[in-house]
Amino acid sequence: MAKYLISYRKTEEAGQKPEWTSFTTESELSLETHAVRERVDRRMSVLGEKLWGAGEVSWVGAGRLDDVLYKREEAGPDISIIYGLVQE
Repeated sequence: MAKYLISYRKTEEAGQKPEWTSFTTESELSLETHAVRERVDRRMSVLGEKLWGAGEVSWVGAGRLDDVLYKREEAGPDISIIYGLVQE
C-alpha cells in the first residue's frame, strides 16, 4: 500500500498569515488531484480551517518524508496543496 504526504496552506480566520499543515494517507490506488482535493476539503471541514490561495494542487514526486517536506517549501505562492509519495 502506498503512503502519501498531503500538505495544504490553511488559515483559521481572515487576514491571518497562511501556514502549512500536513497529514499522511495510504491508498492502494494512485491518488489523483481530485481525490487529494476531496481529502483536504473533508479534513478542513472537520477542523474548521479555510484553504489559502486559489486551490491549485501540485504533485511533487516521490521521496523520503523530509524530501517531500522540503519540496513543499519550494512551492510557488499560487499552490495551495502539494502531495507526494513517501518512500519508507
